Amino acid sequence: MDTQEVKWEHYPRVAAHPATRAFVERLVLKEKRPKTVDAYARAIEDLFAYFSKQHSDRFLEADEADLDEYIASLKRADPKKRGRGGMIEDQVKIRYLTGRKLSDNTIAQRVVACRLFYDFLIRKNLRSDPMNPIARGNAGRDGQKPVRGPVSKRERLPWVPSDSVWYQFVHHVLLHEDARTKAMILLAYDAALRREELMSLRVDDIDWARGIVTIRPETSKGGRMRYVPVSAGVLHLVRAYIEGNRRALIAAYDGEDAGPLFLSESTRNPGRPLSAGAFDEIMERVRDRVGLPALTPHTLRHQRCTMLKRAGVNLDDIALFAGHKNINSTRLYIHLAPVELSQRIRSKAEPFDAPIAALIEQTLGQEVSHDE
Repeated sequence: MDTQEVKWEHYPRVAAHPATRAFVERLVLKEKRPKTVDAYARAIEDLFAYFSKQHSDRFLEADEADLDEYIASLKRADPKKRGRGGMIEDQVKIRYLTGRKLSDNTIAQRVVACRLFYDFLIRKNLRSDPMNPIARGNAGRDGQKPVRGPVSKRERLPWVPSDSVWYQFVHHVLLHEDARTKAMILLAYDAALRREELMSLRVDDIDWARGIVTIRPETSKGGRMRYVPVSAGVLHLVRAYIEGNRRALIAAYDGEDAGPLFLSESTRNPGRPLSAGAFDEIMERVRDRVGLPALTPHTLRHQRCTMLKRAGVNLDDIALFAGHKNINSTRLYIHLAPVELSQRIRSKAEPFDAPIAALIEQTLGQEVSHDE
């Protein structure tokens, strides 16, 4: 097995312990997505760190009470953010902005990873107790009584800015940010891209003639390829970046013309592909400049999907556009934008896209053809 695909340096305790390392290697063998492997490995690293401080001899043989204590500690834990070398403490900023600690989703993900880890130990006879210390909840299917799991998730609607706040934000980006930031933010919005999808784009993923971007299956959350229409104005921004700053980096550092779209401009890694975490840092910088503390990379995706719902685009079309595996994910936007369902994306989106297209035209100093 090629273990090079696992970044063991991010989870040293997991890497050093035979049982935890075997669990992560098993995830890789089962062809779990790299993001899933990373999330589960980090979760087990956190579990291991907890037991190292509390009950180091009970890590493999933990009982329900031990795990109840661990889950309670997660609910008290301070959040972290992704840095260049892994997860780092971000207590002051996140608690100041949100007043919350770890999110319900983060806790639920860690609990699932830990439950799977103990299932693995039981199957491999690495644990003497055949009972998993983390009970499973169920929704009461097949006539069973619903059972509450160890973590209850609260449904929260994502924050989306008002129209006036949104256009002020776009106006700032187009007038005050650099070419790469303009292209990244407006492309992420216009194509409703997830962070990893945006940062994994290559120049040869763009069909300039048809105005379509290909989202490759290995970069998408659900592992499914899709084709996303992108407006002519946003493609102009992307082309301006490619033919300007990016071309200079390619020439200076012997890069690949058709390779990764967004490249580092830092003196530390000039011309190298940007990591997904770099977009977080860029959005954080822009967020601070415009004074929108709730703005995140995913806000751009929510904003686009909400706009499409407001424009009357059919939910099935939004699901295809956004790459939602389950239409229930798309139904979220009914609550955000309660309007009639109607026709297809481009024609319906035109009234909403026109002000942004006009701003782009002013920024570029040229007319952008909407038929391109």
